[in-house]
Amino acid sequence: MGRPEVARAPSSSPDDNELRKQLGLRVRDLRRRAGLTQTALAERVTYHQSVISRLEKGYKGSSSVLEKVITALEATPAEEAELRRMNAVNERGREERDRHLIDSGAPWFRRILRCEPSATTILSWTGERLKGLLQAESYMIAQFSEHDVDDIANAVTERAARTIRAFTENPGCRYEFLISESAVERLVQCETVNKYVAVDQLKHLLALSDRNPNIDIRVVPYARRLHVNPDFTIMEFAEPEPPLGYSDLLGTLVTTDPGGLDIDHLYESWNRLRESALGTGQAREVLEKALDRCQGSP
Repeated sequence: MGRPEVARAPSSSPDDNELRKQLGLRVRDLRRRAGLTQTALAERVTYHQSVISRLEKGYKGSSSVLEKVITALEATPAEEAELRRMNAVNERGREERDRHLIDSGAPWFRRILRCEPSATTILSWTGERLKGLLQAESYMIAQFSEHDVDDIANAVTERAARTIRAFTENPGCRYEFLISESAVERLVQCETVNKYVAVDQLKHLLALSDRNPNIDIRVVPYARRLHVNPDFTIMEFAEPEPPLGYSDLLGTLVTTDPGGLDIDHLYESWNRLRESALGTGQAREVLEKALDRCQGSP
C-alpha cells in the first residue's frame, strides 16, 4: 500500500502571515533591547528556547506565551497594546482551527479535544499502544490503515494538528507519559508494518523529550508489575477546575464524572505505575536499544 499524501490545513492569508512576522520581529527587537538571548528569555518565562524561536520567526503561537514574554521584556503599555493587536490574528486562527478539530473528531472524544488546550498537567498511561499525542506520522498511517480508516490523509492531518496544538501552543503544560515495555516490544516486533515505521516512531519519542523539557516519557518494565490497569489519562487544570480522568478503550469514553471512574483510584493507579517506571535516563536507554535493534535488523 502506497503512502497516502497527507492533506495540509489551508494556509493563513498573506495579511495574517505578515502580522505574525511583524509580531516576531517586534519581540526580537524588544529582547535585544533587554540584552537577552533567546535562551535567557526562555529561562525567564520557563519555556524552551524553541518556543521563543518560533515566536520570533512568525509561527502561530498562543496568547499565554506572548503574555509571559511581554512581562519578561518589561514592554511599555503602548508596546504591549501593539503586540496584542498583532497577536489577535493568532487568536482568530486558533479559534477556527479548534472548531474544525473538534467538529472533525470522533463524537465520543470531542469533550477531550475541547479540554486539552486548558490543561496544566496531563498524566497518561498506556499498556499496549502509543497514545495519539506520541505518534509519529508514519505510525499514524500504519495504525489508521490497520483499522480501515476511510480517509487516512485527513485522519493524520487532524491528529498532527492536535499534537501541534498540545506541544507547541500549550508549552506551559506538563506532560508525563508512562508506557509499558509491551508497547515498545509490539512496535519493534510487529510484522505487519515496515520496520522503518518502528525506526521513525522510536526516533520521534526520543526527539520529543529532547526538544520539550515539559515532556517526560518513561517505561514501565515487565519485571516490575505483574498486573497493570487498562489505559487511562488524567488532565489537571488551574483552580478551581477539578481534574478530569478518562479511559477511551474500544471507542467509548468513560470519565470521572459522577457514576463513572473514581478519580482517587486513578491517582492511586498512577502513583503505583510511576513508582514502577524506569527513570528518565533508563527509559531513554530502553528506547535507544530498541532503535538499535530495528536499525540492525536485515
